Amino acid sequence: MEFHIRALDSEVEIAGFRCGEAALDEYLQRYAKQDIKRGVARVFVATPADQGSVVAGFYTLSAASVASDQLPETLRKKLPRYPVPAALLGRLAVSETAQGQGLGSILLADACKRVVAASQTLAVAAIIVDAKSPAAAAFYGHFGFIELPGQPGRWMLPRAHFAQGL
Repeated sequence: MEFHIRALDSEVEIAGFRCGEAALDEYLQRYAKQDIKRGVARVFVATPADQGSVVAGFYTLSAASVASDQLPETLRKKLPRYPVPAALLGRLAVSETAQGQGLGSILLADACKRVVAASQTLAVAAIIVDAKSPAAAAFYGHFGFIELPGQPGRWMLPRAHFAQGL
């Protein structure tokens, strides 16, 4: 199946989105548009090419930073000793009907492309995610994310990995 990814807008039907994680469903349905209006997150949705108003998946991006002492030693040596600018991939979800079709990796690749484009204007040294489950941790680990020491569930993808594509 082919998907189109775009910023969340009023033409997209979000009420019926179900991914199997109530918190992610609720975020998209109740809070995503508020976060966009407040400028605290950008929300991107994937829609099937033949059903442009149906959400098959979504992700959010916002600005973040990571204290240098929270980085793995190998990365800490290469970066300054002040907070390192990052992009936060705050949420990523695929609808139950689209699961198993590779959409999660498509959404992650799209997020990386957008972060690379943004990094031409705003410095971004890493992408940060908070993996809420063992399955999510395995997903991010598969794509080269590194778990941050002393922060269970917080993972980081260094710029060298996402700047060249997944």
